[in-house]
Amino acid sequence: MLSYRQISEDGDRLEHSVDEVIAQGRTEYQSYVFFRSPSQGVCVALDGDVQSCEVDEALYHEALVHPAMLLHPRPRRVLIMGGGEGATAREALRHPSVEEVVMVDIDAAFVDLCRRHLASWNARAFADTRLDVQCRDINAYLEEAGAGFDVVIGDLVDFSDEDDPAAALYSQDLYTRLRRRLNERAIVATQTGGLTATSVAGHRRVRRTLGEAFAEVTSYAAVVPSFYHLWSFVLASDAPLPNTGEPPLETFHTRALARGLDLPGTGAASLAAAFAIPHSIREKILS
Repeated sequence: MLSYRQISEDGDRLEHSVDEVIAQGRTEYQSYVFFRSPSQGVCVALDGDVQSCEVDEALYHEALVHPAMLLHPRPRRVLIMGGGEGATAREALRHPSVEEVVMVDIDAAFVDLCRRHLASWNARAFADTRLDVQCRDINAYLEEAGAGFDVVIGDLVDFSDEDDPAAALYSQDLYTRLRRRLNERAIVATQTGGLTATSVAGHRRVRRTLGEAFAEVTSYAAVVPSFYHLWSFVLASDAPLPNTGEPPLETFHTRALARGLDLPGTGAASLAAAFAIPHSIREKILS
């Protein structure tokens, strides 16, 4: 049987069994593989790293999107940085107060591949008239965009070191540019890679950069089985945020209920529990 191998954050080798290679190649910006796994369904990998698997992509996308959306009292305009799979937009559009979602992903060819090969994940999102897809560089977009975003979601590729081109997507320059496009009390959420008992550097680096741009930052993490690690996220805002270790269960439960929001992958309690990062890891993040 074919297999797809990658190296994890802590140097371990991960392996996915492959029943079928659906598509593979290279766009102008990155290499890609869409494949079908017997245990995880359709999976997509970019530049050697698995980004999502059908069986648990909802766990990742719900954890990325809904904490920020639920902490905001009435999100109307949402900006997605990256998100070419369309699943991040799908989740943001589920909130009834949302009037517009702008998805900015530089790779038009990858977005088109996702439209074709991940339609069961994203077809409703791409068909929604509230979604504006901009295939361009996020820095260029932020130079020209008007203000007025309530929530920003960073669904961007990871970076390994400061020399990696993807590092610019998590830079102080980008966050400074982003601030000018936000409404008062806006919330920014971004994925920040895997967490292990010994590997928190990537998460801490992004958290510190966001902390230089915003008054409040907080961390949370969720289990995504196909990633083989606890997966981490950071929220940033000038408005108060839940402290790491203080689950916002009442807020999540009340607002999800009021919005008629079903969370089939996670649920309000699980999303709130994501803020209770294990103590030994939390201490390393905050040090």
